[in-house]
Amino acid sequence: MTVARAFLVEALERIADGGDVAESELDTAVPDPFALDPAEKTAWEELSHWADDEDIRERDERYAASKRERMRDHVAALRSHGR
Repeated sequence: MTVARAFLVEALERIADGGDVAESELDTAVPDPFALDPAEKTAWEELSHWADDEDIRERDERYAASKRERMRDHVAALRSHGR
């Protein structure tokens, strides 16, 4: 597992379990998202949207719950398409 993939899995699981990830953390851990494979890039995009959508999640609890559940789907995709 690459360092980027390991970070993505950890961050996705953290959010799915009620945690958070900041855009700065994502940028530091994955400085070149264009170098990711397709499953990793999709997960990175989901995490990036999460970091940008704090205001929406604060207003809409169902949206936040839905996004957290989607994180679990991305973890499964990364694990099933592991290198």
